[in-house]
Amino acid sequence: MASSKKPAYTGQRRTIRHPKLGQLTGRVVEPLEFPGFPVVQFRSVPYATVPKRFSPSVPLEDIPSSFDCRPHGDFTNYGAACPQVGGAHPSWCDPYGGPLQDDSNLEFDEFTCLTVSISVPESQLTSDTDKATKLPVMVYIHGGGMSEGIGHVDGLHSNAPITSYAASISQPVIAVNIGYRLGWFGSLVCEDVLDEFTANPTSPYGPFNLAMQDQRNAFAWIHRFISDFGGDPSNVTAFAESAGSVFLAYHICGSSTRLFDRAILQSGLIFGNVPFEVKEAEYQTMLKHLGIDKETAPERLDALRRIDSQTLLMLPGCHMTPFVDPVPGVSIRASLFSRGTPTVIDQMDLIATCDWLGDVVFGDAFWEGQLFFPLLQACDQSEFTETVRSLFPTSEAEALLEAYQLPTKDQHRGAVQISLLLGDLIFSTPCHELGKRLTAQRDEKKRNVYRYSFCLSNPFPGSICSFAPGHHFVDILFVFLTLQERYPTHRNNWAARQAQETARRWITFANGHTPWDPCFTGAEASETETKIAICDDLSGWSVRTIEEDEEMSKKDPWGERRYPAWRVMSHALDSLRNGPGDATERNHRLTMTRLRLLQFAYGSDGLLKVSGLEPFSTLVA
Repeated sequence: MASSKKPAYTGQRRTIRHPKLGQLTGRVVEPLEFPGFPVVQFRSVPYATVPKRFSPSVPLEDIPSSFDCRPHGDFTNYGAACPQVGGAHPSWCDPYGGPLQDDSNLEFDEFTCLTVSISVPESQLTSDTDKATKLPVMVYIHGGGMSEGIGHVDGLHSNAPITSYAASISQPVIAVNIGYRLGWFGSLVCEDVLDEFTANPTSPYGPFNLAMQDQRNAFAWIHRFISDFGGDPSNVTAFAESAGSVFLAYHICGSSTRLFDRAILQSGLIFGNVPFEVKEAEYQTMLKHLGIDKETAPERLDALRRIDSQTLLMLPGCHMTPFVDPVPGVSIRASLFSRGTPTVIDQMDLIATCDWLGDVVFGDAFWEGQLFFPLLQACDQSEFTETVRSLFPTSEAEALLEAYQLPTKDQHRGAVQISLLLGDLIFSTPCHELGKRLTAQRDEKKRNVYRYSFCLSNPFPGSICSFAPGHHFVDILFVFLTLQERYPTHRNNWAARQAQETARRWITFANGHTPWDPCFTGAEASETETKIAICDDLSGWSVRTIEEDEEMSKKDPWGERRYPAWRVMSHALDSLRNGPGDATERNHRLTMTRLRLLQFAYGSDGLLKVSGLEPFSTLVA
């Protein structure tokens, strides 16, 4: 149970009587920028419990009498996030100028982190909520590489300002942020856990992918209880960034039942998956490192469950490659992937053919690979280029290296070019390919599709992200409107205005309206004739055709959009998708190719070696 280190909240509060959950107290928040539009924020309301480490979560039907150290029914303070290295590190807040008030006294606990934070316009909480018009619901899943993230309990992602702003522009919404388990707590896959589950099944979804199970339980909780907060459970827009967006893609690909109605996918599609044998090898590496050599599965798991959480956090793992194949020897009552196996190859078709999904917004940032740039300073260019040549057929490899101007004579510029290649490999090229796939099926589904590219520079001095144009996750610094007082004021409050404009487009979409021109209108259109919304430092938000953007961006001082490189990258990846072997072998080859190249950012003792994947590197040759 988490210990409460937060000071007692002494501000204005509002108590409601929820017909199913009982008496709930939240804090009243009225942002200075949106006076007259107060919201009530219910912080860290539990939606599920964790019976023991590495076990599926159990959905809650009510508010437990004892969940954490907060008073029963008092949700004026945030609860705990899942234990992690990232969000607990002092430098976590550097990219947005240092911690906000709510970033102080953060708590971490693997057993009480399954909560949602809900912001509701105070005007919606009338004495007769049943008669009030139900509001659209925006549900956010934070990112963090599936191993970190505090987006349901921190200041940066607080959903009170965006809810207040939505009411101020007469497009009110209810906003919900989901917490879920991270790292080993949410991704462990091994024979021992399988044996334990087989003896005592505790979830209709099986024993694995606990982070995804947590999120499914959260969506079910929202569908059941949000109406009595004034929200419309039949009008839910899910939005997410990075790993959160990857999770949304898994839900869209896998679920045969509706989880939400619209989706905003921000910088994240499915990275890849690995077979059970790889996950088991990863687990065995963990046991060896921890000195656990018990004879039976129960003994091994018991020993692992007694390991301090901080010790587990120091063991890197390949958390972004969940196990999506059928669970060996277990009949699952409600598979997470009943629509099909969501692999790096199959995801495009599964997203495009999802019957329950409505309109979609998707996009990337200009320099996604800035995420890797600081780690590439000592990268051996010659080794990197030779690895590219070993992974792709000769002509595709040479074309790819030429497209990214590799190798270079200068080490620093080489690190920049490699970061561009890696960012495009993981984020931008899949986004571009999704656009092509959705364009190809525009007559099959009656949905609007909107694409964007986010290119605003980070406006906050003092971090490795400072002034970087369109770095990974920079859009989060402009969506939640939590930094209004911190932006620089030059150009007539340019940054603050772009933040409000970005939030307005997200809110407009959640209200079922058009945020900008869709990619296509149903008429015949080539790839270059489809439309894209650009948000950059020169013009703010504007809409262009791909052809116009490809030409116009050549004059951008931070560099042109890399459409030609993306086409070369797609061709190179197609050579692996269409290569020898069955679908499983080709998917594994694609996944391992990405992992092999990412190893240059994370180092020889990082992503692959410690996770136990190194023996399988020959499979991608």
